[in-house]
Amino acid sequence: MASAPSPLSHHDILGIVEPFTQRSRKVDLAASDRLNRRLLFKPVKHAGNSAGFPALHETLQLDSYRSGNFGLTRTLTTTNGQTATLETSGPQPAALLARIEAVAPEQQFVVGTGYLIARSYTVPSDAITSADGRTSVPLVLIRGVIHLNDLTLTLSVPATRGVSVDITLAPAPASDRSALDLPDDLLAVIGWDWTRLVRKKGAWESKLRLRGGAARRTRLAEQAADRVAHHLSQALAEPPARFHERHLRARWWAALRRAIPILTPVSLVVTVLLFPRIDFGEKPGLWLMLYHLPTALIALSFCLQELPEFVIPPRPRRSEAPTWRLPPSAAVSAQPGAG
Repeated sequence: MASAPSPLSHHDILGIVEPFTQRSRKVDLAASDRLNRRLLFKPVKHAGNSAGFPALHETLQLDSYRSGNFGLTRTLTTTNGQTATLETSGPQPAALLARIEAVAPEQQFVVGTGYLIARSYTVPSDAITSADGRTSVPLVLIRGVIHLNDLTLTLSVPATRGVSVDITLAPAPASDRSALDLPDDLLAVIGWDWTRLVRKKGAWESKLRLRGGAARRTRLAEQAADRVAHHLSQALAEPPARFHERHLRARWWAALRRAIPILTPVSLVVTVLLFPRIDFGEKPGLWLMLYHLPTALIALSFCLQELPEFVIPPRPRRSEAPTWRLPPSAAVSAQPGAG
């Protein structure tokens, strides 16, 4: 059995923190955990601005691993408690600090009307200088958290290529936590890559498809976070009926996507019944279309983001409720996961 790593000695700490000391970063020995080889540095404050960008509280955590590598994590926290992290690892603490400091704190937050997006990244390597002399830091998004007045939406981005983003929509900690009546297609109306909401205990869950490698997935996830933040802030600020009017066509398309699995066997039966009754002599194109219709629907079923269900989806309905909140009498039974 492998032995436990030895605690950090005073001599070890002096050698590790030298690059940080040179950058005016002071180790916080009282908050550090020498037994688990973890050093914390005294916080740094970043002022907000008049444009609405929040003030930030920055902390650094340096982990010394038994392999000889180090992990450095920067945590930025707003005055309201929203956090975003930046992580990197490697054998040289000085290089890790340079990577972290190359990313401005402002890059990790997006402030919009009615929402704030906190982005957490990893930095896999040092800054890259292009042929024209421009320097860029490769960032890989691992999590995006959208904070709204009543809801918090979290996008967890897996590092594995081809794996969808997990989305969790939950009541915001600062809200009064009264029940919200959200339609299943609240996110599905955004586009093909978004799935319907599924009620879970205390939250709703959904998925988002991303394509490409790490750089493209990060760019698409950032764009998706911006888009869904604007979409939710607009939808929740208006009555539910306005959501129906604004996204009526998209709601029908979302219902049709959900109906694709059940349409596959239906189309097969209809095709078998129609073939003996149609004269295809002058319409070979019609024969080809009917013959391949079930195959096309099966192929579409495999392209769906969510697990196919053989159900007839309910048609989109206009809600006459004045707000997204349920009256107190219905709030308990309508909470996500209730019943």
